[in-house]
Amino acid sequence: MRRTYMLALGAALLVSGGCSNLGSIGDILGSVLGGQGAQQQQIDAEIEQVDASSGRLYVRTRDGQSGTIRVDSQTQVVYNNQRYPVTALERGDVVRIQLQQTQNNELYATRIDVLQSGR
Repeated sequence: MRRTYMLALGAALLVSGGCSNLGSIGDILGSVLGGQGAQQQQIDAEIEQVDASSGRLYVRTRDGQSGTIRVDSQTQVVYNNQRYPVTALERGDVVRIQLQQTQNNELYATRIDVLQSGR
């Protein structure tokens, strides 16, 4: 995680609406979550890409499943007991993501704990 970059972008999270293809993670967790927006699930994954302009994370789980997860300014990112914006996440970061399924059947990250920095 780039600390100077994180500080500069502390309040800069961009979100856009719309649906996305959940990919295989969504297929697996969608059946677990049962379409109930209030129910939460967690996964451990590696960040492949952060697309702040569309409010999406592209991740791959340890078992090779990949997919897209929605994020916004309400998503908490925690690393070493400090909070950061989603834009501070980098490719290669290993994270634990608390997920909810939205009414649009998208996976939404309520909290992301960085387990290991990609650097």
